[in-house]
Amino acid sequence: MRIAALIPAYNEERNIAAVVQGVRPFVSATVVIDDGSADNTTGAAEAAGAIVLRHKMNAGKGAALKTGFRYLADSGYDGAVTIDADGQHDSAEIPLFIAAAGQGYDMVIGNRMSNVSTMPFIRRFANHASSYLVSLFLGQNVRDSQNGFRYYKLSSVLCLPLKANKYDLETEVIFKLGRAGYRIGWVPTRTIYRREAKSKVNSLTDTLRFFGVLVRYGLLRK
Repeated sequence: MRIAALIPAYNEERNIAAVVQGVRPFVSATVVIDDGSADNTTGAAEAAGAIVLRHKMNAGKGAALKTGFRYLADSGYDGAVTIDADGQHDSAEIPLFIAAAGQGYDMVIGNRMSNVSTMPFIRRFANHASSYLVSLFLGQNVRDSQNGFRYYKLSSVLCLPLKANKYDLETEVIFKLGRAGYRIGWVPTRTIYRREAKSKVNSLTDTLRFFGVLVRYGLLRK
């Protein structure tokens, strides 16, 4: 299989080069989607050896992922490993996702919840709560619904009518793959929390979007 790393990035000039350099030994190509950054994210990513696709305006993580999925599929790739641009994921764990992909899974999600000793309490609570709710509405055990460290089989994910453009796409795709009978796997991962890193998740609007996905695809099943 031809598998690429896909990295959505917004104003990550300080971190993106290290992330690109970290993933390159494990994949066939590295693609960064610069989602309308105001800094030099594009230049730093290109200097580190990535292919960069740029949105003129910030459209959201979901929109960046969909741009990357289409580009990679059109370029002949079979799968994508998505990893955050802020350095919170350990690129050395990418082979775990590739091994699971070789077992025929359509999506593989990293599971941080088996070891939460380094996870801040509020994030631990939020991750447990969101995973519980997704599991309840989907009717399947979803261990870590909010982890963006994932493998996607491109032919599977591109069959889905994905509508979300923000962080809620990552929850939408779980519901739609799960409902359609696609195989979802899990691998243990750790998350690196750095004090200087600032989350781009908006506590209010992104939480509301998450509950919107629960209602549409969990409760109403539309």
